[in-house]
Amino acid sequence: MKTEIRTLTTTAALFLFTAVAQAQPFTPGDLVVLRDGTGSGALSSAGTAIFLDQYTTTPNGYVDSLAIPSTGSSALVNSGTATSEGALNLSANGQYLVVAGYNINAGFASIANSTSAAVPRGIATVDASGNYNLAVTTSSFYSGNNIRSGASDGGGNYWGAGAASGTVYLGTGTPATVQSTKVNTRVIQDISGNLYFSTSSGTGTPANLGIDMINGTPTSSSSAVNLINTGSGSSPYDFAFNNSLTTVYIADSSPFTNSTTIGGVEKWSFNGSAWVFNYSLSYGTNGAVGLAVNYSGANPIIYATSANGASLFTVTDTGSSATGSLLDTAGANEAFRGLDFAPVPEPSTFAMIGLGIMTLWGFRRNCKS
Repeated sequence: MKTEIRTLTTTAALFLFTAVAQAQPFTPGDLVVLRDGTGSGALSSAGTAIFLDQYTTTPNGYVDSLAIPSTGSSALVNSGTATSEGALNLSANGQYLVVAGYNINAGFASIANSTSAAVPRGIATVDASGNYNLAVTTSSFYSGNNIRSGASDGGGNYWGAGAASGTVYLGTGTPATVQSTKVNTRVIQDISGNLYFSTSSGTGTPANLGIDMINGTPTSSSSAVNLINTGSGSSPYDFAFNNSLTTVYIADSSPFTNSTTIGGVEKWSFNGSAWVFNYSLSYGTNGAVGLAVNYSGANPIIYATSANGASLFTVTDTGSSATGSLLDTAGANEAFRGLDFAPVPEPSTFAMIGLGIMTLWGFRRNCKS
């Protein structure tokens, strides 16, 4: 009887693990790249299908792809040629990938020029099991221009970034403008309970470009302060802070010339009173737009997508002379845009596994003969 029950327990546990594994297409620690285009036709300004491609962190590490719905009531598409669109972020709790786009069928012409009344802008999430949810839409904001990225606290609140509308709250409450001093925003993130966004336009000499911060996660009118001024000629997109918020890498679409100039992936450090530019890194001469950084080791490992949409590359930051290497290249009629790490499962998923194993263990113990 002992042997039979032990076999039953092992089989049931394996079944439980297998069921969970089969329901989870994303592996924590892997990279997820937002890709525009099916490869079947040239990219254009029309609404274009979005895919989330999963990669390991090794060269040629493609794993699989998840298609975002491109038709129907929950469709979300990008402009195929708008390089400022398609940012990909994790929610503040790490459980969801957040992507912004247009709630219309693929193929809609000149989609970024459409009014939001005709083509609602939207923010969607995808969890670790690959479950897609068109979380919010708006028929008023980002009208006649690009919606570029979304942020989420993981608890039903969302904020958008794009052109002509600045920072907008699109959560469970009433949609509202949070800040419109800088209307041309790019990538927005909820980090440690505060909102951060990148912008390529501003005022001052040099212009207050770079990374701005909004204190807290407001759902109504607020204001932003310029945290890091990347200066004239810069073109900042995605960014990744370390846990202590003392180091940040910024993806800049400006061409990489050398480590002492702005462009590519820039390293900035906080010296106790101000943020200081250290150096730039890249693969080749391309700038960067998507970014994810592994800070766990002594030398941060940077992953980025090139500004021309063609490449996924990595650089281990051993200093200003570090050189990058290619991980993969986008296919014909496709473009890589945003980038982040895979989402993690909800804690309840792990709890369910543990509970199942404990139940099986108890069953085995109580049935001994």
